[in-house]
This record gives sequence, C-alpha cells and structure tokens, in this order.
Amino acid sequence: MDKKQDSSRELFNDVKEMMDENKLIELREMLEEYHKMDIYDVLLELDEVDKVKLFEILPLDTAASILEECDVEFFTSIVSMIDEQHARSIFDEMSLGDLSDILRELEDDEREKILDLVSKEDEDELRELLAYLDETSGSTMKKGYVTVNKNLNVAQAIRHIRAEAVDADSIYYIYVIDNEKKLVGVLSLRDLFLERDSAIVEDIMVENVKSVGDNDDREEAVKLVSKYNLVAIPVVDSEGILKGIITVDDILDVMEEEATEDMYKFAGSNEHERDVAENEKSTLREQILSCVRGRVLWLIITAIFSFATVYIFMNFKELMNTEMYKLIFFAPIVIAMGGNASSQASAVTIINLTSKDSDVDFATIQKEVISSIINGIVVAIIVAIIVSLFVGNAGITMIVSIATLINIILGATFGTLIPMILEKMESDPSVISSPIVTVCMDIIGMFVYLLLISIIL
Repeated sequence: MDKKQDSSRELFNDVKEMMDENKLIELREMLEEYHKMDIYDVLLELDEVDKVKLFEILPLDTAASILEECDVEFFTSIVSMIDEQHARSIFDEMSLGDLSDILRELEDDEREKILDLVSKEDEDELRELLAYLDETSGSTMKKGYVTVNKNLNVAQAIRHIRAEAVDADSIYYIYVIDNEKKLVGVLSLRDLFLERDSAIVEDIMVENVKSVGDNDDREEAVKLVSKYNLVAIPVVDSEGILKGIITVDDILDVMEEEATEDMYKFAGSNEHERDVAENEKSTLREQILSCVRGRVLWLIITAIFSFATVYIFMNFKELMNTEMYKLIFFAPIVIAMGGNASSQASAVTIINLTSKDSDVDFATIQKEVISSIINGIVVAIIVAIIVSLFVGNAGITMIVSIATLINIILGATFGTLIPMILEKMESDPSVISSPIVTVCMDIIGMFVYLLLISIIL
C-alpha cells in the first residue's frame, strides 16, 4: 500500500474512532486541516448513518465544495438524507455553474426537487443555464464573475469589486460592461490597483477581449483558452451581453471529456460506452449492452465493406493453376501495411487538428507523403528480402514489395486527407474511426495488389 493509501486509511480510522466516541466538535476542528477531496474519500467509505452525521457537521463552504466535485450518485444520496433547510443553506454556498452541471444529469423529478430548495434568484439563473444545449459554452459557463461599469473611476470600481467578489468564482479578470451590460473590455486586478484613483475604467481597460458565444461549441472555448493562455474566458450572447465565464478548471474537465470521447469514436464506439464504463455502479449487464450498442454498428459497416475485399480476392482464382498462386499467401502483408500506415497518419492528423500549437495544411500532406515514401522503401526492402527467402521467385518478390510500398504511401495519404476534409466541412474528424479507415485501406490494398499482378504478369 502506498503512502497516499496509508494516509487515507489513517484519516478514515481517525474519523471513525472520533465519531464512535461522539467527539463531533473535535472532529470538525480536525477536518479543517484536510483537503475537501480527502474528506470526500472518507465519506464514500462510511455507512449511510455516519455519512450523514459527518456531512452535517462540516462547515457549509466545505460541504458545498464537496458537492461541487462529487458524482451524481453521491449528490442525490446525501441530499435526500439531510435536512431540507440544511441542504438549502449548502446550495446557497455552491457555484451555480457546478450545481447546474449536476442538475443536468438528474431525472426531471429529482431536478425539480432541488430547484424548489434554492432561492428564487438562483432558480432563475439555474433554469437559464439548464436551457442551453449540452456541450455548448452556455451549458459549461459559471455565473460567478465580477463586472464594473466602464464609466466608474478606479476608486469606485475597487469598492464595487470588494462587494461583488464575495460570490465570485474567479476574480483574476474584471470584466468591463457598458450601461446595456454588453462586454466592452477587461482588466486585471494588478492594472486596476496600480492606476490612480481618479482614472476612468474605460481609459485603462483592454478593449480586445477574447470571448465565445453562449451557443458555440465548448471546444471553441478550449481552443481560445489554450491558444491565449487564459485563466478564464467570458461568454456572451448574440448581442454581446455578458452571460457568464468559463474558468480554466472547467476547461481542463472539458478537454478530458472531449479527448476521451474522441478516443472512443476513433476506436469505433461512442460516449455512451464511456459513460457506463466510468460509472462505478454500472452492472455487468449494462456494461455488456453498452459495448454492443457502441460497437455493433461499426462492425456491421466494416463487415459489409469487407465484402468488397472478398470480391477482389476472388479474382485471384486464375492464379491457382500457375506458379504465381504463392502471391495469395502474401496478400495479408500488403493489406496490413496500408491499414497500419493509414491508422498512424489519421491518428496524428486528428491530434494536430485539435492542438493549439499545430497547423494542418498542405505542408502536413507533404510531410506525410515524403515520410511514407521513406518508410515504404525501408519496409519494402525488408519485405523483398524475406519474400525471396520464402519463394525465391523474382516476379513474386517484386510484386509484393512494390505493392507494399504503394499501399504504405496511399495509406498515409488517405489517413491524412480524410480528417482534413472533414475539418474543412466543419465535421468532427474523429468520426473516421480506426476500423473504417482500416477496412477502406483493405479494399484499396487488394485492388492495388491485383492491379500490379495484372500489369506485371
């Protein structure tokens, strides 16, 4: 057991012992020294009675922080067991953005029960957040931000910030708005405090503000935050009115979710299988059904496409009565090389398309084609040596090695172009899953192989 596990077990034992001895005041004081996630780990291990008892003695801000980070099952379980008034007090301390993320995953009746517990003002803001479609910037944003009017002077702005900062999720940036609440600029606290008290906010603000639309895909926020190294990015509506902010911790969560989702797509599955796999309470039956649901369509598609390869293969029947029937034995090598080259190229291209530091253009195609030629020559030479040792026939050796070279080049080109074309069409390049790329190259590979045999022989 590592030190982290030792520490967690020791904390759990201490908490359990103090709870058994009813030393709740001492326990509360002790837990003030621990991180919220350490306390959350302990809560997960306790039985329901002790879990509620411990949760209810926590300071409201600590309890709120834990609910902001916990999974949906823990949230619904603990909220259903604690006093309604206590739950209402905790919700008042929670970030509305984090609370809306949890509510979005609840059933309608459970969601309404929670909305009945919050204040009317918070309920209105939560319903506004919940109205946005999933995976939009509006659905990801938080409401806790600080604004100042552009017409205030620095002294007035600082007093205003002190009053607003209490409920803010982030005060790294101060957003400047006009009288119509439209976003017109941004300030850092450093810039504000270094200016003289009489300076007007409009004169010292930065006007070129990077922002995203509330109905834009949240990946746009990820790209801007990554490109400009921002701590938070404002979200505006179609009229430029500031609606919320997306902070860097939310961006990291989005990046992780999007990366995982893309990997599942590229593997020929979908996010439903990911959701079930990440759910600790999912049963074996649910996991099996999610696997079938996520993968069977792609398997059916690849099976149907593979019949094209079978048809091409059937054209080898004329070789059976000649010395060249041995060419059939080397078909898998030719096919495999094209499929591998296309999978490598498509995976790297998709990564570059989603990276802030990489440009994907004609130079990318040149790089892939030239490198595939070099790789193809190296592999073709090795294949030629091995084939000659097997059959000792110059014609067969030449056909297999040339087909291998051509398929590696075609595979790399195909694997690079398709994601780029999809990106230009504003589609998700990750939908070109590895199985589809591979089966397409199988068809192309067999066609090239058969064509070479026809030409050379």
